[in-house]
Amino acid sequence: MAPASENRRYAALFLSALFLFTVPATALSASIAMDVNQEQVRQWNRFAQMLVELHEKAVAQHEIRESEETGRHGGEFAGRFSYREVSYHDAKSGRLLSRIRRGTDSPDKIQMIDVFIYDPSGRVTRDYTAIYLPWARNAPIRTYINLHQYQDGLHGFRQFDASGNRLYEQCRGKYSGGQVDLSLEDYRIDENITATTAYRACFGKLPATADNYLTPH
Repeated sequence: MAPASENRRYAALFLSALFLFTVPATALSASIAMDVNQEQVRQWNRFAQMLVELHEKAVAQHEIRESEETGRHGGEFAGRFSYREVSYHDAKSGRLLSRIRRGTDSPDKIQMIDVFIYDPSGRVTRDYTAIYLPWARNAPIRTYINLHQYQDGLHGFRQFDASGNRLYEQCRGKYSGGQVDLSLEDYRIDENITATTAYRACFGKLPATADNYLTPH
């Protein structure tokens, strides 16, 4: 089963695609060029490279079973770009360790990379993602650090980007005889929410910042 943050990641990809994959590449490139944060470019490229290194370390330490799928991106312009996505599973436990999407015509260029870290019980404790546009290599357009907590029948995760900005929180499960289903963009998190017992049960033990995870490990 895919980690819980899968839905969040693919939802973000879909929302990005509504804009990015329908804008002509020349217009998009011009827009991006006008507002480039060079420090973020450096940080996010370094983050993506560290994910590659973390993936290679995991593959070297486990007996691996691979699975793959191929396809094309959605949208009139992006539909010109096809991909091959390989998932790397631990052969003994079946756990998904990492996943890498590369361009079919440019297998040396990563379009997306995910790396998953597990606790001794086999639960994802954190996962990392970097996503590039299929046609651009300046830096990833999305980076995610998801930190997970499991407590009292609840599974919550807090999401940051590779610059340390909090983006999102999600928690689902049963608590005090009721069902909890929280999906919170950062701008919606206020004192009225954080003061509730359900919120504290979901996220109370998660780090408030991603400082210790900006270097994936």
